[in-house]
Amino acid sequence: MEVPSPEQSGNNVHPEKSRENRLLIIVIFILAFLLLLLGWQFWKQKQTTLVIEETAVAKTDSVSTLTSDLINLQAQYASLKTSDQTIEQELASKKDTITLLMQQAEKYKNDPYIIAKLKKETETLREIMKGFVVTIDSLNTLNHVLTNERNVAVESLQVEKGKSIKLTQEKSQLQNLVHTGSLLGAANIKAEGVHFNFLKKEVVTDKAKKVEKLKISFTVTANRIAKSGNKNIYFRVLTPDGKELSKTGDDASIFSFENTKGYYDALQNFDYANQDVSMVVYCASQTGFIPGNYIIKLYCDGGEMGETTLALK
Repeated sequence: MEVPSPEQSGNNVHPEKSRENRLLIIVIFILAFLLLLLGWQFWKQKQTTLVIEETAVAKTDSVSTLTSDLINLQAQYASLKTSDQTIEQELASKKDTITLLMQQAEKYKNDPYIIAKLKKETETLREIMKGFVVTIDSLNTLNHVLTNERNVAVESLQVEKGKSIKLTQEKSQLQNLVHTGSLLGAANIKAEGVHFNFLKKEVVTDKAKKVEKLKISFTVTANRIAKSGNKNIYFRVLTPDGKELSKTGDDASIFSFENTKGYYDALQNFDYANQDVSMVVYCASQTGFIPGNYIIKLYCDGGEMGETTLALK
């Protein structure tokens, strides 16, 4: 057997090592390329994820704000207390509506259009709640006064009368502040229920079933800095069941006041000459009058002139 010489052995080893080195370089190059490609794809995916996260956070913040507003509104409605069953039922209905809006907010939290609509409905419920607050406060105040008049002895009547006078004075001062400037005020506002006998003579009554109209007498007080000329006075009547009497029964009786809208039951036009003007206006109801407490408010030039109350049996 022939043994290879040292020169022959060296010639076979070196070419093989050279091939291995080239192969190793190619593998390293491929791995480096793949590493760069993976790094670029990772960076691109990270940027996409950040955009998605930012969008999701914006949607979450919008839904979170809406949910928070609804929770606060629900608590505010829950804080309203009244002995009037009709108003209590309406409050319960509005609280159910708020619960439904909260469920819809959760269900459609990824739909910006529906979330925007739910926000508008929430604001509408907030405005309705303000009306409930005014009505309930007025009814509670009136019921409190009537209860005191029935239960308090004659000796304490003068004390209560003094408190009432003080409250009236404070209210008058607040009204004067509100009506400062060009707004008109009304004084000596009085409301009575009346019907007409067979001789067409006016008869005062507090029996709801006999009342045909509400007679409102008052005096428009002089305001030297108010603009003179033709003016309209709107009469807004809040019924015991929390509704508003309407002159026409449709949107034609809607008027604007104090950044909101409502129905008027009577409209009196007059020519104002910066002097006291005494008036008598009648308010009617298309469905008749029910027993309970009525609140009558007068408005002119978008501001409240004054209000009075009337209890019918």
